[in-house]
Amino acid sequence: MGAAVCLAAPAEARHDNGPVSSQYEQNSPRYKSKAAQRNTKQARRGVQSRRAAQTRRAGSGKQARGRAAQTRTQAKRSAGMNKVASRAVTAGRSSGGGASRSCLTPAARGLLGRIEAQFGAVQVISTCRPGAKIRNTGRPSRHASGNAVDFNAGGRKAAIIAWLRANHHSGGTMTYARMNHIHVDIGPRFVSLNHGGRRG
Repeated sequence: MGAAVCLAAPAEARHDNGPVSSQYEQNSPRYKSKAAQRNTKQARRGVQSRRAAQTRRAGSGKQARGRAAQTRTQAKRSAGMNKVASRAVTAGRSSGGGASRSCLTPAARGLLGRIEAQFGAVQVISTCRPGAKIRNTGRPSRHASGNAVDFNAGGRKAAIIAWLRANHHSGGTMTYARMNHIHVDIGPRFVSLNHGGRRG
C-alpha cells in the first residue's frame, strides 16, 4: 500500500492573502496606475489649496489698500476744510495779530469774562490785530482797537449764541457758516449768524 505524499504550497506562495500576492499586486500596471491617480489628485488638491490661500491673501490686500485709500481721501477732505476755516478766520489779519487777552480793552475783556463765567473757559482764536480792516469796506476792524474777540465755542455754540442774543446789547455777535467760531465785539449792536465770510 503506497503512501500518498501531499506537498502543500508554502504560505508565501499562496495568492489569497500572502506576501507574494501583495507584491504582485503592487507591481501590477493597474496598481501603479491607481497609485499615480491618487498622487495626481493629492497634487491637484495641494495646488488648489495654495491658489485659494493666494486668492484670500490677494483679496485681503485689496481690501487693505482700499481702506488706506479711503483714509487718505478723508484726510485730504479734512485738510481742505481746515484750510477753508483758516482762511475764514484769519482773513483781513495783518502782522502783529494774536490771541492775547491782555491787549483787549476793559469792555472786551469783561465781555469775554462774562461768557466764560456762564459757560466755562473758551479757546480764544483771535483778539488784537493792529491795522486790520473790515473786508470789502476798508474800514478799521474792531480787532484793530482791541474791541473784538473770536473764540471756538465747540458743542456749546448754540447755547452761547442764545445767551449773547439775550444779554449782549453793547456790541455785535457773529457766527461763520460750517464753523464753531463766534465773533463778539464792543460797539453798535448787531447779530449775524452763519456768515459766509468775515466781518472785522
